[in-house]
Amino acid sequence: MRKTGFLLFILAFAVLALGQQTTQQPASQQPPQQAPSSLQQGLQEPLPPPPPTPVVAKTNLMEKADAPTYSDVNCAGFITNQAVPEGTYVTAGWDTPTQTRFSEGEYIYLTGSGFQEGQQYSLIRKLRDPNRYESFKGQHGAIAAAGQPYSEVGHATIVQGGVRGNTAIALVTFTCDGIVPHDLAVPYVERVIPKYKDPGPFDPFMPPNGKTTGRIILAKDWDQLMGKGRIVYLNIGADQGVKVGDYFHTTRLYSDLADDQVDKLSFKASTLEDTQALPNIPTTKVHDLPRRSLGNLMIVNVSPKSSTGILTFTLEYVKVGDNVEMFEPPPPPPPPPAVSTVPTINCTPNPATVKRGESSTVTCDASSPDNHPLTFSYSTSAGRVTPRDNTAVLDTSDIAPGPVGVTGTVTDDRNQTASATANINVEAPPAAPTPTSQSIGFKRNSAYVDNKAKAILDGVALQLQQQADATAVVVGHSDTGERKSLAMLRATNVKNYLVSKGIDAKRIETRTGANPGAVAEVWIVPAGTTLPPEAAAEPAPAVEATPASPTAETPAAAPAKKKRSGKKPAATTTTPQ
Repeated sequence: MRKTGFLLFILAFAVLALGQQTTQQPASQQPPQQAPSSLQQGLQEPLPPPPPTPVVAKTNLMEKADAPTYSDVNCAGFITNQAVPEGTYVTAGWDTPTQTRFSEGEYIYLTGSGFQEGQQYSLIRKLRDPNRYESFKGQHGAIAAAGQPYSEVGHATIVQGGVRGNTAIALVTFTCDGIVPHDLAVPYVERVIPKYKDPGPFDPFMPPNGKTTGRIILAKDWDQLMGKGRIVYLNIGADQGVKVGDYFHTTRLYSDLADDQVDKLSFKASTLEDTQALPNIPTTKVHDLPRRSLGNLMIVNVSPKSSTGILTFTLEYVKVGDNVEMFEPPPPPPPPPAVSTVPTINCTPNPATVKRGESSTVTCDASSPDNHPLTFSYSTSAGRVTPRDNTAVLDTSDIAPGPVGVTGTVTDDRNQTASATANINVEAPPAAPTPTSQSIGFKRNSAYVDNKAKAILDGVALQLQQQADATAVVVGHSDTGERKSLAMLRATNVKNYLVSKGIDAKRIETRTGANPGAVAEVWIVPAGTTLPPEAAAEPAPAVEATPASPTAETPAAAPAKKKRSGKKPAATTTTPQ
């Protein structure tokens, strides 16, 4: 019976706990609190949106930046010997009395005077050390000499319609810590965020430089040991020439350890090995040891007798009571040259030298440093260009010999341009070829092609083979006292020999000349040219070629004579089919 009752008790307790979990939401998931309807009517504007949900990092590793942030500067706190007005302060908040700490996005109530809608306030807290423990001898006196410590907890702005006599409704716009009743409200003054300067290489044994020195008399949140990114307060300020953005080394003497209540105990311990015969080194020798530099700090706020700094670099933990010495960071290196965003272009011709009438292709390679789209255009100092993408073809038909420049221009979508010119040399066309001739001699009353004539004709055949578009004209002659028909026979025998050397008969024309002589002239006529006037003999009448006759000593039979008429017969050209 007892076991059953005990089990029922446990079951009822579990059900009760589960019901509480499902009906209650975590504070971070509760919907934003709504303002009373009377306030909404007075504001005549929608309430601000709820603060964004914080993003939880996937790792707890983080690197503190060397340059101070907005939060570093506006949440640093300060020590001042100047009076801070205490007539305006936080009285309560939205869920008072159940809520005693207020954060960004919540409404608080300020008590004071002179309120105006839209006025911004810095919320600060007057501090006292509840422990009354001195990190170094004389710390309390050093703090009192510098002034009163204050922490900075946030910013708030009086909302529209929020001034109600000596009470004002304010919206918290920024928080460094939870805001509590009786935190002071002072008019907001924008802080200058100092720019980071490269302090240069760090020397852990930096000798004194003779500049302003001071001491760390307090740290934010009453810390005793501080690392990079932590806030410290010095006993020197504007009265000693300290400014926002100044840099200090944190230093420590070995003799300072002898005055520390904890570290001095280590000096009393023996440093000897059991087998060592020499005595301990006297404690007074620590005064001869070099000063150590432990880190750097940058000043973010200044009051007359104190300044607030952030540690930007530490070799080891910095302690309250460590000394500081101002130093000037080396001048920054010159800035790197500005990266040009102008496109680049390079144009090359192919070929670079052409004959008049030929063409040359200009290719332009262009790029944009930041990959913007590019368009090409072209111009020329002479002639015409036909563009296509990144190429242009130059037509030199109407260009006088000489250099011609084709300029390619590339333009990006920001109207930035670049140009390059390709130079092309236009040469005069080669001189037109002219007909050439060879004279073949014959014995009197003979049309036989002898060895001497064959040697000459072999050269003619080779020339015709090399000039495939050239033709040959053979003009046969007869000497005084020879038969007239011998002229044609001589031309035919020459043609037959050239045909035997592989020359197409269609490329050879035979004619007879009027000038007396036992010769035959062989003219090589290049394509596009004509025979000179002195060689333009009358074409011979058609005669059937006899392949075997070139080697016959006896002339071939002459064609039958025709009856002469009173008129000269018309000239005909023999063209074998």
